[in-house]
Amino acid sequence: MKKYFLFLAFMAYCSITIAQNARNTDLTGKPPSTKDSMVDRETPQDAFPMALQDSLLKTPKWKLVFSDEFNDNTIDARKWNVENTSRKRTDLMLLANEQQVEEKEGNIFIYYRKLMTEDTTYLAGRFNSKGKYAPTYGFIETRMHIVKPNGYQMAFWMMPEGNGMKAPQGVDGTANDGCEIDIVEGTKADAYSLGLHWDGYGKPAHKSNGALVKAPGIHNEEYHVFGFEWSPTFLKFYLDGKIVREMTDLKLIPHVAHFLYFSGSCFGENNWLDGDVRKNEFIQNGGIAKSYVDYVRVFEAASKN
Repeated sequence: MKKYFLFLAFMAYCSITIAQNARNTDLTGKPPSTKDSMVDRETPQDAFPMALQDSLLKTPKWKLVFSDEFNDNTIDARKWNVENTSRKRTDLMLLANEQQVEEKEGNIFIYYRKLMTEDTTYLAGRFNSKGKYAPTYGFIETRMHIVKPNGYQMAFWMMPEGNGMKAPQGVDGTANDGCEIDIVEGTKADAYSLGLHWDGYGKPAHKSNGALVKAPGIHNEEYHVFGFEWSPTFLKFYLDGKIVREMTDLKLIPHVAHFLYFSGSCFGENNWLDGDVRKNEFIQNGGIAKSYVDYVRVFEAASKN
């Protein structure tokens, strides 16, 4: 009889353990994200910034605090805002709406097209994490395919929360109170732009610091990894794990939270990027161009000594 009760107790323990394990995994065998977690459960547990040069990558070690692998069929509204906006340029109208951003096939796509019922109206997708996630310092990394510019472009950048690029005390001559951080702007064939803008966009206060990075074949390969390492004393920009730009002037270092921004844009006549979308035969004939993002991940220093 004693052995019988011991057997029943053992079976009950096994049942409870199995039930607990089932609750702690999904059908893929991976632990589910907690309600408040900003880390995608599809992100590999050993995910680490891709960098091939000396940095803070060894000490202190990085801790993953935000990610989206874009492996679903719906956009995670806890992390992202899909823009519904209009921008009037000199020679065209640019619209963004939910139809120009789509998550599928392990990517999130940004589409570029012409509104065929309006001769001067174009559409390009945009999404951001404003009001939902905005880090201060860390390592920000994305793996994506940027469309070859031809009157349109793809950009991954960051903007300050709160008052945007204007601090409450006004223009101060530095980026310390927030700036536009351009990690990649696909402006040229075989090259891209990066840099900072601060103290607003109006003259004469506006200031900037940037560079054109030569990257032969960048639009031909499916993916590239763009990284941005942000510390209180320096900024480093990476392409496929290699440093392509470093800033150490303390006036250029922002010290406030910035949200993530992925955006498509279209341009007519310009001196900024290759092409004029009004002369792009593919778009004029109803074609749809696209950029796409495989993942975005944000790491913070596990130790901030």
